[in-house]
Amino acid sequence: MILLRLISWPYVRKHAGRALLTVAGIAIGVAVFVAMRAANDAVFGAFTQTVSRLAGATELQVTAGFSGFDEAVLERVQAMPEVAVASPVIEAVGATGLPGQGNVLILGIDMTGDRSLREYDLESGDAAVLDDPLVFLAQPDSLMITAEFARRNGLRTNDRLPLDTVDGRKEFVVRGVLGASGLSGAFGGNLAIMDIYAAQHVFGRGRRFDRIDLALTPGVALDAGRQALQQALGPGFQVQTPSARGQSFESLLRIYRLMLRFSSLFALVIALFMIYNAFATAVTQRRAEIGILRALGATRGQVGLLFVVESAVAGCLGSAVGVALGYALAGGVARLIGTLLEGIQGVGQGQAEVTPTPWLVGVALALGTLTSVLAAALPAREAARVDPIKALQRGRLQVLGAGENRARTLVAAGLGALGAALFVGTTSLPAFYVGYLCLLLAALLLTPWLSVALVRLLRPALVWLRPTEGMLAADSLIGAPRRTSATVSALMLAIALVVGLAGIGRASHGQITEWAESALNPDFFVTGSPTLTGRDYRLPEAMTGELAKVEGVAIVQRMRQPRVAYRNSLVLLMATDVESVGRTARRTVLEGEAADMYRRVAAGEAAIVSENFAAGFGVHAGDVVELAAPTGMLRLPVAGVVREYSDTQGALIVDLALYRKHWQDDTVDLFRVYVSPGAVPEEVRGRILTRFADQRRLFVLSSHQVRAYVGRMADQWFSVTWVQIAVATLVAVLGIASSLTVTIADRRREFGVLQAIGGLRRQVRAAIWMEAATLAVVCLVLGLVLGALHLYFVLQISYRDYPGLRFDYAYPSLVALAVCPVMLAAAVAAAIGPAESAVRGSLVEALEYE
Repeated sequence: MILLRLISWPYVRKHAGRALLTVAGIAIGVAVFVAMRAANDAVFGAFTQTVSRLAGATELQVTAGFSGFDEAVLERVQAMPEVAVASPVIEAVGATGLPGQGNVLILGIDMTGDRSLREYDLESGDAAVLDDPLVFLAQPDSLMITAEFARRNGLRTNDRLPLDTVDGRKEFVVRGVLGASGLSGAFGGNLAIMDIYAAQHVFGRGRRFDRIDLALTPGVALDAGRQALQQALGPGFQVQTPSARGQSFESLLRIYRLMLRFSSLFALVIALFMIYNAFATAVTQRRAEIGILRALGATRGQVGLLFVVESAVAGCLGSAVGVALGYALAGGVARLIGTLLEGIQGVGQGQAEVTPTPWLVGVALALGTLTSVLAAALPAREAARVDPIKALQRGRLQVLGAGENRARTLVAAGLGALGAALFVGTTSLPAFYVGYLCLLLAALLLTPWLSVALVRLLRPALVWLRPTEGMLAADSLIGAPRRTSATVSALMLAIALVVGLAGIGRASHGQITEWAESALNPDFFVTGSPTLTGRDYRLPEAMTGELAKVEGVAIVQRMRQPRVAYRNSLVLLMATDVESVGRTARRTVLEGEAADMYRRVAAGEAAIVSENFAAGFGVHAGDVVELAAPTGMLRLPVAGVVREYSDTQGALIVDLALYRKHWQDDTVDLFRVYVSPGAVPEEVRGRILTRFADQRRLFVLSSHQVRAYVGRMADQWFSVTWVQIAVATLVAVLGIASSLTVTIADRRREFGVLQAIGGLRRQVRAAIWMEAATLAVVCLVLGLVLGALHLYFVLQISYRDYPGLRFDYAYPSLVALAVCPVMLAAAVAAAIGPAESAVRGSLVEALEYE
C-alpha cells in the first residue's frame, strides 16, 4: 500500500489520460461481453416466461410437429387413466385491423376443460363467459383480450375488434378483458383468447388441433405419464413438458449466438493487448523509478507485485465501468434480437427486461480483472528484472534482442506447423479449435518481426514523401518493435474480426440470392400470410382449381410446410407438387442425379434433403431417413441433396400426395403461381385478388417482394458487422494514441534536439502523424491477411459446429476497402493529441530529460 500511495498514485495523476485509456480498454471488453450475454439472457428469459404463462398448470403437451392432428386424437388422450385433464389448443398469429398494432397471438381453447389448466381472471366483462362455457361457444365471434392491449387501443367490453381470418377481415366482439396477472403478461399483452372451434375456422384448420395441453392424474409421476402417452400415441407424436419449447427457440438464436460469442471473445482479447500496451508504457516511462527502488533495496517480487496490483485496481475499475456500460447497451442488443425473431415468428415477445444478475456481474468483474492482471503480467515481469544501472538507459527495453527474436520465430514456426496440421488435416472439432489457436498465437508471436519488415518496405516511400519526417517516423517504428507490437496485435485482431463477420455476410448474401433466384422463381406466391414464413392461416385444397381458372394463370403448385420431428429436432418438411416444381424451379444438386431424383420423389418413393440437413445429421444420397408421422414411422431413401436455405435446421422435400397420406392434412400454406406467356403479371395479380377478395384473407406476393424479404432477413443475422467496425475504430484510436504517447515520452530529448537545431513544429507534427499513418497501414495489412484466415475458420465452424448454415468462401473486398480509410482517419485523429504534446513541451526539460 505504501508503494501504491507513494509511487503509483502520483504517476496515475500525472498521466491521467493514459490511465483513462487503460480503464477504457478494460471497460470496452467487459461491456461487449456483458451486453451480449445480458441481451441473450433477457430475450430467452422473456420467451421462457411467455411459455410459462401460456402453459399455466399444464404438465405435458402433445404435438405432431407443427402439422397438427385430427380431433380424434383428443378422445384417445382423454380416455387414458393417467390423464386428469386434456384440453385442445390452437396457437396462431392473427393480424388485427388496428393501426400500428400489428399481430396478436390467438390462443384457441376449449372453455369446458381449459380453466383447470389456466387462470382467466376477468378485469371486466360478463362473468358468465367463464362460469358457463356454453355462453362463449354460442357466440363464435367472441374474444377475450388482455388489459394491456385494451388500454393501448381504448377497447372496452362489447367493443368490436377487426381481425383477419381465412375468409377475409371480420369483426369480433370483446366479451371480456383479462386482468393484469397470468396470461396478460405474455407477448407484451398482444394476446387474445378465442373458442377453439372458432379458431379452427378463422385459421383454416379444418377439424384439426395444434396441440393438447394436459394435467396428469394425481399420483402419476411425470416421466411415467409421458411414457404411457408416448406408447399409446406412437412415434408420430411428441409428448413433452412446456419448457421443451425453449429448445426450438434456442435453435433460432444459435447462429446469432455464435457471432455474439466471437464478438465477446475478440473484445476481451483486444482489451488484453490494449492493457498490455498501457502497462508496457508505464514500465518504459518509470524505468528510473524502478532503478531507484531496486537500488534502495526493493526486491524483484515487490516491484513486480506493484504493477500487478496496479493492474488489478485498474481492472476492477474498468470492469465496473464496463458492467454499467454493458447493461446500458444490452437493451439495444435485445431489441435487435427481438426484431429479428419477430420477423421470423410473426409476433413479438414483448419488451425483454434486461435485469442485472449477480452471477453475470460477478463473472464480468472477475473476467475483466483477470484479463487486466494477465495483460500486465509480462510488463510486471520485465519491470522486476530491470537492472538498476540499465534502468537509466533510454530505449533499451524497446529493442528486441537477437536471441529473443530468434526464439520467437522458432516457437511461431512450431505453432504454425502444428496449427496448420490440425486446422486442415483433422475432422475432430476440438483439434480444429486447437489448430486455429496455434495459428493465432503464431501470428501474434511474429507480429513484432512482421511489423518491422513492413515498415522497412514502407520506409523508402515515407522518405520520398517527406524526407526528414518520413525518416524519423520509420526509424522510430523500426527501432522500437516492443512499443508498437501490442497496438498492432490489438488492431490486427479487431480488423480480422471485421473481415470474418463481413465475409459471412457476403457469402450468405451471395449464395442465398443465387438460391432465391432459382428456387423462388414463380411470378407470384399466393398465401394467407404476409410472409412465406407465416403458416398460421391455411388455405383449402379447393382453391387450387379456382386459381387455375383465373385468366392468365398457367401453372399452380401447392405447398405445405410444417415442421416435423427428426432426431430430437424440428426440421422443415416441404410437401409440394414435386413433378411440377422439378420442371420449373430446379435447385443446385449437390448429390444425386437431378432427373432421377425428382422422378423418385414425385412418385412418393424417396425424399430430397437440404445441404444443411445432410451436414447436420450426417445424411447422404442413398441413406434412409425415418420420419415419425401420425400414421406411423415413414422410411424414405434420400434421392439427393440440394442447396436449400428455407430453414436453418434443415429441410426435407417430399411429394404433397405422400404427405397427405401419412399426415392426413389436406390444407395448403401457399400456392406458387406462374403466369401464361404473354400475360401481364400485374393484371393477373389483380384478377386473383378480385376473384378471392370477398372470400379469403389473401396476399399475392411477387417474386421480387419475396426475394427482397429473404435478403432483409439474411442481412439482419449479420447486422452486428457494423458494430464491430465501430469497435475496431475505437480500438484503433485508443491503441494508436497510447502507442504514440509512449513514443513521445521515450523521445522527448530527440524532439527537443530537433527543435533546438531549427526543426519546425509542423515538422514534428508531420513526423508523428506519418508514424501514426504508417502504424495504421501495418495494422491493416496484417489484419486483412489474418482476417482471411479467420474467415475460413468461422465458415468451418458454421459447417462443423453449427451445420445450420454452410457457405462458400468469399473474401469481403468491399468491406476491406471501406475499413482502410476509416482506420487511417482514426490513426491520424489519434495522433493529434500526442503531436501537440510533443511540440508544446518545455524545450529545456526535453534537453535535460536524460
